[in-house]
Amino acid sequence: MAGFLAGAIGDLHVAGVDAEFVDEVATALQPGKCAVIAEVSEEWVTPVDTGMEALGGIIFRTARKAVEHDQRAQDVATVRAEIDQLKAEHARARGERKAKLQAEIDKLNAELQAKLDQAKQRSEQIKSETEAKVQALQKKAEKAQGEVKATLDARAKRIREEYKQSEAKTKHLLAGQLRKAAARLEK
Repeated sequence: MAGFLAGAIGDLHVAGVDAEFVDEVATALQPGKCAVIAEVSEEWVTPVDTGMEALGGIIFRTARKAVEHDQRAQDVATVRAEIDQLKAEHARARGERKAKLQAEIDKLNAELQAKLDQAKQRSEQIKSETEAKVQALQKKAEKAQGEVKATLDARAKRIREEYKQSEAKTKHLLAGQLRKAAARLEK
């Protein structure tokens, strides 16, 4: 059971949903029913809603990129706080205990760096995905006319803006960690 729960929590993290979203779905989920998590890029919600309603399904939506960023920031803050706590303890420790604490600090610093590297890789992946979506919309828009063309152009613009906001948050997260690392080196 513990392995199942650990795997499920990991899957939810990868899926980009937060605990509040999971609680909302769990509350609505009836015994004997199941949930499917899907990433869907929608021009409008009616087609998916109509199809799911015909099957007797219920739709829950959340913005994945926002959840991903918030989770990354929370993960980094948690590791950073743990490092700070261990450093304070390390300053008071003596002998063998001091060496063990330093080893734990080093391990957490490596974990922190890995999380920052993952954030950077995910940012690059999101950039590629965004460009692919925008290019696909632009190709459709080239062939469209009138209101359809305007809708596709607006969607491409909105996707680019969402990406810029997400990228700014990720850069802010990484810059904050670099400032903290520089401050630690000065001490």
